[in-house]
Amino acid sequence: MKRIALTLALVLSSVSSASAAPVTGTYTTGGATTGTGPWTMTSTDSTFSVLRFVFNTPVTFSDLTSLSVAYDAQLGGIGGGAPRIALVVDTNNDLVADGSFLIHWGPAGSFVDATLGLGNTGNLLALTDVGRYDLSGIGGSAYTDRTAALALAGGFDILRATIILDSFGGNDRRFVIDGVSVSAVDAAPVPEPANLALWSLAGIVGLHGAWRRRKACGV
Repeated sequence: MKRIALTLALVLSSVSSASAAPVTGTYTTGGATTGTGPWTMTSTDSTFSVLRFVFNTPVTFSDLTSLSVAYDAQLGGIGGGAPRIALVVDTNNDLVADGSFLIHWGPAGSFVDATLGLGNTGNLLALTDVGRYDLSGIGGSAYTDRTAALALAGGFDILRATIILDSFGGNDRRFVIDGVSVSAVDAAPVPEPANLALWSLAGIVGLHGAWRRRKACGV
């Protein structure tokens, strides 16, 4: 039993590793590419603005490790339902959007922050306060946390992250978005079967040699 356990440990230690890597994408609004920013978003009682960050390659939601937005809240501040980010999901891996769910900015419950000026949301995915997530678009609860989001959408691919700014009752808003920072788990490539076989064989040969030496010594 010890020989088997040691052989498996040898192989697994050679193939399992992961790190966070930036996710690249393209910013669009109204379907047109908008460059690298900054982007001015405005909203009134009858208009709203969206800024889409389209991932170059879909990323599984559970693999996303960081999502943050650098902004300048020039008018209106944070609160009253805006701004927020919609993560657009692909549930069956066909590169077609099947729904979306929301991550709100601001304190849980109230979403009120009257502070204007430069800021950064920090890692929105790390915020687990009740009230951060609205999963109603994919059949979940309207106000819940990241644990529920992972349980419901952890296996879904994310196609894009869309910043939404609206007036929510007539309060005009103007935000300048300087950039969106996204990162995800970058799994190390899995070795080819031939390499795995060689590693396993090397482990078995080494352990067999050690067993023979131990036997010769009467152990």
